[in-house]
Amino acid sequence: MGYTTILDIIGAMVIGGILLLSLFTINDNTVQSYFYYNADFILQRDLVDIILIVEGDLRRIGYCADPDNLIPPNKTILSADSNSITFVTDLHKTGKLDTVEYRIGIPSDLPGTTNPRDVPLYRIINNNGLDKSVTGVVTEFRLVYSDALGDTINAPVATPGEIQTMELSVKVENAAAYNQNYSNAYWRQVRLASKNLKSR
Repeated sequence: MGYTTILDIIGAMVIGGILLLSLFTINDNTVQSYFYYNADFILQRDLVDIILIVEGDLRRIGYCADPDNLIPPNKTILSADSNSITFVTDLHKTGKLDTVEYRIGIPSDLPGTTNPRDVPLYRIINNNGLDKSVTGVVTEFRLVYSDALGDTINAPVATPGEIQTMELSVKVENAAAYNQNYSNAYWRQVRLASKNLKSR
């Protein structure tokens, strides 16, 4: 009788251990799913916020509310590189032209993030360092430019007046990792064109 009782106790401990291990695994999977779901939601919301600002500005390249202040389309983009662009537009629809620059910073500009790939995306208005705002935190901000025939123009673009369309790619990642994996969201606009780049 004593021998059977010991086997019952050992068997109960093994089964209890398996059940406890299963509960820990289920709990870990639940926490991981919750983390990824919330991280994906936040990332997608942040990505949409960034894209609405950047794409809105890029579509208004060369725009001016006052037709007397319009400049030739080939002079609306001042400089263009693979991860930066400077152009002229009327941001506030006042008839006064503004210079807008988008460029990425460096990882050390963001000391509060644990993701080593995070960099700030700056929006600088009228070359004013005081009006330099962080549009968002990205891990990739890439521009590819095309001419009127659809041929790719190598960056940095020597003659920005040749640009007719551009491809914009933006990638964001979570600032914190779960099990050393960073959630990410990616967006690409394949053919972004401003109607103001066409000849008037």
